[in-house]
Amino acid sequence: MEDRVAAVAAGEKQPAFFAVFDGHGGAAVAEFLEKELWPAYKKSIETALSKGRSLEWATARAYEEVDGRTLAPPKGFFGMMMERGMGGPKCGSCANTAVLLPGPGGSYQLIAANVGDSHTYLSRAGEPVKLSEDHKPNVEAERLRIERKNPTPGQPLVRMAGGEWRVGGLLALSRAFGDVYLKDWSDGTRDGARGGFGLTAEPFVTVVTLAPGDDWLILGSDGLWDTVKSQEAIDLCRKQGPNAQLDAVAAELVGLAQQRGSTDDVSAVVVRLPTADAAPAAEV
Repeated sequence: MEDRVAAVAAGEKQPAFFAVFDGHGGAAVAEFLEKELWPAYKKSIETALSKGRSLEWATARAYEEVDGRTLAPPKGFFGMMMERGMGGPKCGSCANTAVLLPGPGGSYQLIAANVGDSHTYLSRAGEPVKLSEDHKPNVEAERLRIERKNPTPGQPLVRMAGGEWRVGGLLALSRAFGDVYLKDWSDGTRDGARGGFGLTAEPFVTVVTLAPGDDWLILGSDGLWDTVKSQEAIDLCRKQGPNAQLDAVAAELVGLAQQRGSTDDVSAVVVRLPTADAAPAAEV
């Protein structure tokens, strides 16, 4: 299994962090994100708040910084002789993340971000609100962005292969961490090595202020949403009640997807959202 998850509960007046990392081509990038994304992200949020920058800026900055670390060549004398990229050039990961940021008077802001095709849904008055964006090569805006990087316009970079639209005929995603073989990079020298197929880790970001009626948050890999509808997932969470064991709720969602025949890795994080006098809780 190449998926990894993260859940960092909030301390007093501290943000909480939740994430699903859907790896491909190996688990190395997803494992790295599980450990390293939140420390960099938290620092970026602190910088943004101290300098009057936006939370969207903080998120994009953290994603870019951490992605850059996945693209670096191996260290050491023999690193120059090895393949570039953490876990190899074709190792990468989707990511969907959520940060609960406490504010004055018991208020909370929710920062949801993603790259790839994993989804995040907020339950607002019992209705699912999608807080993520599909990053697929056949999405017109993504296709045009990628083709602008095409050095040979006569041969499209986005083309059909194996029944799916793929970047370079290889990857069925237009944004992801890692995957150095499809990323824009350079070794920094004038005539040195470089690459570029338009793949990026620039995230889709949305910031919302939680309101009464916002009761659950669900982050899931595409293997969950392939067979479970967003309203079904929200209904399943809401029927559990305020004292639900969240590990059991997440396991029930995963089991439902598998029972219905999902053949992909299935991972989920469920968050029971805070009220003015209760901290958020999460289980994976």
